[in-house]
Amino acid sequence: MSAIGILFSTLLVLAFSQQQAPYLDLGKAGAGFYGEGRELPDPPDLTSVRVGVLGPGKTGDGLQLRTAVRIALDEANQRGGYHSQVHSGTQAGKATPVGTPRGIPYEMVFREDDGPWGVAARQVVQLAYDEQVWAVIGGLDGMTTHLAELVVSKAWVPVISPSATDSSISYANVPWVFRVAPADSRQADALLEFAERRGYRHLVVLSEVSREAHTGYLRLRESAARRLSSIDLHLEYSPLNPEEIVGRVASTRMDALILWGKAKPALRLLLALRKAGVSAPVLGASDLATSDFSGEGSDLGDVVVSSLCNLAETTPEIAAFREKFEKLTGEAPSAVALYSYDVARLVVAAIQKGGLNRARIRDRLTETSFSGVTGNITFDMLGGNEASPVLLRLQRNRWVRLE
Repeated sequence: MSAIGILFSTLLVLAFSQQQAPYLDLGKAGAGFYGEGRELPDPPDLTSVRVGVLGPGKTGDGLQLRTAVRIALDEANQRGGYHSQVHSGTQAGKATPVGTPRGIPYEMVFREDDGPWGVAARQVVQLAYDEQVWAVIGGLDGMTTHLAELVVSKAWVPVISPSATDSSISYANVPWVFRVAPADSRQADALLEFAERRGYRHLVVLSEVSREAHTGYLRLRESAARRLSSIDLHLEYSPLNPEEIVGRVASTRMDALILWGKAKPALRLLLALRKAGVSAPVLGASDLATSDFSGEGSDLGDVVVSSLCNLAETTPEIAAFREKFEKLTGEAPSAVALYSYDVARLVVAAIQKGGLNRARIRDRLTETSFSGVTGNITFDMLGGNEASPVLLRLQRNRWVRLE
């Protein structure tokens, strides 16, 4: 390299090393909502306070979502329903209560998002305009929540996703959308940090051919780059025939496997790998923290997952919720159910404080510091909860928290 080239390279290094902090970090600024609407009073003569729920109608996760919200709204109605005073409008952004208390029951309005791309957007339009809900709980994944974002950026109704982990939901910076579950970026950090502690240097990543798993892998790759960790091999597997890649994986040297995908296809793949003699420890994303996996027990070998919450927690509040949930469904509540229960209670609290006014409900959500069965919920400036995942290990057919 010439002397001029060396000088130029040196100057570039010095320039970058002496950069000042940015004038404004847009990742911390938040869009905010500056439109009108906060001045509107409570509507008269309502017979119910409608809360929208958007989720699958034909899957177990959809049942977990609906049942958890139902329990939370039933509890709110047992306390008297919407019983704050009539709100006349706002003063300095705060609701001004006047008049006498009203006892209006909460009502769940469920809309299915099963079907081709775009169904979720149409359902959110119906919830926002036809059903006149005050907030929407859903969707359960990143794609559905992004579709909802497109609608509510114009419809101005809060959307709170209880289980979507896609970090880019927050990056869209729509002031009406809130993400509650720990982000996939935090899951990636937790899994790689655990791998580092255990001395796993040769990592193989297996991700399902799906949007959610692919975005999870991207976060995993970004985290590995920051940590100067290496991913020796990345393979994608079909959810319809995950066993196709067993031969390739079995011939690869590794210290640990990282699995990112839905529980049932991932379980089929892991059972096939164990049968083929692959005994490497498995680190999994949150979708693996299910009863499907725990039911297989020791056949799966060493499995650690980054769960959305502590499924082994046994507080009195969780025990009471589990009892109600199992009475209605005959099943134990999943992480989706636990977060949906917290989100429904969070929505009720925001309506209680803000009144029957979507803009004020949104404002109350941004001020949230809510302690629920999943832990503390606090939204950052982009509408994402700052919660961290919980590492669980599979032991004797149950999930146990790692200390």
